[in-house]
Amino acid sequence: MMDETQRKQKQREVEERLLALSATLPSGDFNNNSKMDDKSILDNASNYVKQLQQRVRELEEQVGGGFNRSNKASTSYNNDEEVNSYYYRGEDGGGGDNKKDNNIIVPEVKAKVLKNEVLIIIHCERQKGLMLKILRKLENLHLSVLNNSVLPFGNSTLDITIVAQMGDKYNITVDELVESLRLTILTQ
Repeated sequence: MMDETQRKQKQREVEERLLALSATLPSGDFNNNSKMDDKSILDNASNYVKQLQQRVRELEEQVGGGFNRSNKASTSYNNDEEVNSYYYRGEDGGGGDNKKDNNIIVPEVKAKVLKNEVLIIIHCERQKGLMLKILRKLENLHLSVLNNSVLPFGNSTLDITIVAQMGDKYNITVDELVESLRLTILTQ
């Protein structure tokens, strides 16, 4: 009898997740008067993700490839608001010709600032307690985390995205923020 209860609970959880997924899709993908089957929800979600990926590629082409891909900070202007971006690929500039470092992933840290918010994107090796170290560092720098996500990429790396808000005592440049986070990640 317990197996049937567990099966029903799992089925309810799957149905709730599918309902949540369908709610995130544009309303034009569903006819509100009819119930969509699981396959249709997953198909529509897959198609929507593909559309979003294509839109991202188009937008990246419009802005010249997205983030600045050099070791220097750049400043661009959008609606008269300053946006700073910085991309760091390690000491060798990301060339990857250094034979002794073939198995070591140098942390990539990107940051963009708009008014009092900071978007941080990190690609680095997995480490135990890494996210806690990063969150503590941001707190010490007077940044309040509004949102974050950690996604595994391959077997040994992570993609971390953080949106944070600057506190009153925040007083460092984007370059300093990027370097500080990079050093935090590299420090065991």
